[in-house]
Amino acid sequence: MDRAILRGGVSIGILTNFTLTAQLFSGHCPADQPPEPPRITPEQAAIQSAESRNVKLTKEITKKDERIQALEDEIKVLKKAKNPTAKKWKTFEATAYTAFCAEGCTGITKTGVDVSHSIYYEGARVIAVDPSVIALGSTVEVRLADGSSFRAKAIDTGGAIKGARLDLLVANEADAVQFGRQSVELRVIK
Repeated sequence: MDRAILRGGVSIGILTNFTLTAQLFSGHCPADQPPEPPRITPEQAAIQSAESRNVKLTKEITKKDERIQALEDEIKVLKKAKNPTAKKWKTFEATAYTAFCAEGCTGITKTGVDVSHSIYYEGARVIAVDPSVIALGSTVEVRLADGSSFRAKAIDTGGAIKGARLDLLVANEADAVQFGRQSVELRVIK
């Protein structure tokens, strides 16, 4: 009888080990299996996918917005650097003169430019200014009372041109008389 019990005990033990081993290899051991992931519906999956795309798009848009802002800031800096001496409009009293007269006119400006054949220098009208107010060589914009405007180059001076005054070079005396004396707005461009 001792043999039968021993055999029966060994047999049960071998069977139990065999059963556990088989469960482990087949993946059916309840203690070692990971929990099943929660199941989601197709609608929930679509929502999660859309949210993921939205996050990615939001990041891309934010990066592009930051780049746009950086470029706009750079443009502002470049505009200021291009025009560092630009000033606000100031009121000046303007008259006109000519360098094309029979006597007393040399046609040579204070800066040495010969204007005896043209009222333009470097594509701008020639004006005489007070160098203590407008630096010689400056390019300015002049706005007349009628709203029209033109660019001018400050390359001449005049004995009567003091303070906020300017003298516009014109082609002849008749044009100077017609221009007369008028109030204009002026700002320095460069």
